[in-house]
Amino acid sequence: MLSSVTNAIKSLLYVLVAGIFILISSLYIISDVEPVIWQPDPPRALEGVYAQNNRLDALIPILPNQGNGPEDMALGPDGMIYTAYENGDIVLFDPTAADINLTAKLVNNTQGRPLGLRFNAQGDLIIADAIKGLLKMDSSGRISILVTEYQGERLRFVDHLAVGNDGIIYFSDASMRFGMHNFVYDFIETSMTGRVFAFDPRTEQLTLLMDNLFFANGVAIDEQNDYLLVNETGKSRILKYALTGESVGTTSVFIDELPGMPDNIYRDPYGAYWVGLINLRDPLVEKLAAYPFVRRVLGGIPANWFQPSSEYGMVIALDASGNVLENLQTAHAYTSITTALPHGGQLFVSSLRQDHIAVMPLD
Repeated sequence: MLSSVTNAIKSLLYVLVAGIFILISSLYIISDVEPVIWQPDPPRALEGVYAQNNRLDALIPILPNQGNGPEDMALGPDGMIYTAYENGDIVLFDPTAADINLTAKLVNNTQGRPLGLRFNAQGDLIIADAIKGLLKMDSSGRISILVTEYQGERLRFVDHLAVGNDGIIYFSDASMRFGMHNFVYDFIETSMTGRVFAFDPRTEQLTLLMDNLFFANGVAIDEQNDYLLVNETGKSRILKYALTGESVGTTSVFIDELPGMPDNIYRDPYGAYWVGLINLRDPLVEKLAAYPFVRRVLGGIPANWFQPSSEYGMVIALDASGNVLENLQTAHAYTSITTALPHGGQLFVSSLRQDHIAVMPLD
């Protein structure tokens, strides 16, 4: 009798092991991920200039139920703040109104997924749309296409942008491998195919400036147009690309070992750079950096099954030398922050995951 039970248990274990083997093999085979080994920076705790605090607990929701995922914001020449949602809507609102919610107005819809927003000197809204490419919306609300491909290959993930004083548009293409709906695989694969381009609307010339970036994201340009700042989200750092001077065309590290993953970056009128940290650094991504087989298997799991390991809200402001000027955090009031825009003594923040924007007085 005992022998029969033992044999049954062994048979069950064999079946279980075989099932696990088949499952892992199947995930490996169907995976489109081609993992690359990489070395993350040492972990960075919320201490020192990044000391944990609750300053963002004062955030108040605005524009509720307007749409999901208000990724970016831009201050228009009309004094309105413009934002965009995952359904393609471009919406403006009056940041000075007593009741901001009553001022929300739908301007247009890109029929894609607008992410980065910036105005040029002519008052056109330049839009980085992850699906449609680099777009322009004129003052009448009419949308036209500026760029969709490079050297005959379609841009997969146009993400963010900055506009120079001369009208040149600098924009990021987050990944050559994955798009908006499965970008999580880019963090699993870590092949680092993000790029930054310069587009001259006058000549329609498109120039590659930077490549081999681990998810190229937010872009900002200094007031004198001497350099670009580019958020390299996967490596939790910000890079600096020289546009002028003896080091023109070279890339250096502006700030690294951030405690979170930088998304968008906004230069305020006083020269400070405001950065939304969408999540704290992901330990799963970093711990698996040296294990490509495991990551290949994970690439067979549907992208929408993956969720961030942390839900946290964090904003920092940096000076022109990369020193931390502001450190604002919250564990619950507003998370997955992508953009921080100070205006009129208030701080407006937006998010990839929230269904509203939030605002608080900025002391």
